[in-house]
Amino acid sequence: MPLLGETGCRLAEIVGLKLEDVDLVNDLIHIRPNSARRLKTRSSQRILPLVGYAKLAMEQSLKHADDTFLFPRYIRDRKCYATHASNALNKWLKKDFDGLTAHCLRHTFRDRLRSVGCPLDLIDQIGGWKSISSIGNGYGEGYRLEKFEAVMRDVKIGSLKIPE
Repeated sequence: MPLLGETGCRLAEIVGLKLEDVDLVNDLIHIRPNSARRLKTRSSQRILPLVGYAKLAMEQSLKHADDTFLFPRYIRDRKCYATHASNALNKWLKKDFDGLTAHCLRHTFRDRLRSVGCPLDLIDQIGGWKSISSIGNGYGEGYRLEKFEAVMRDVKIGSLKIPE
């Protein structure tokens, strides 16, 4: 849950992570397609910093990984079964959190980014959303990783300060 809530990733992006996608030396995860799962859009491929509870959750998750995948429980026959993870998480969430789903964390993360005044094109780049606000958003390299980290530190659980 903290990996979803602190990165804004889609569940399949997290459940399908390979160990080679995790860089704890630099506190990063690489969201990229692999042999077990594709990505939803081309803009979904990105590198994200691990901050706050996401870093702690990643350290814990690595203890249960196999030699290839972070969550081998949801990898069978070389396919990622994120739906199985979604069913398990949503059963718990819906019961104890008034009908919320795991995907709600992604929406909430976007709201948290908005609440600190993060530019929409940066929000789209962090979340891997296809930006439709302007044709110019597709030009250039986009925001640097340092900017991702700064804004993600601003919205991590426990540090969110909403401007007045």
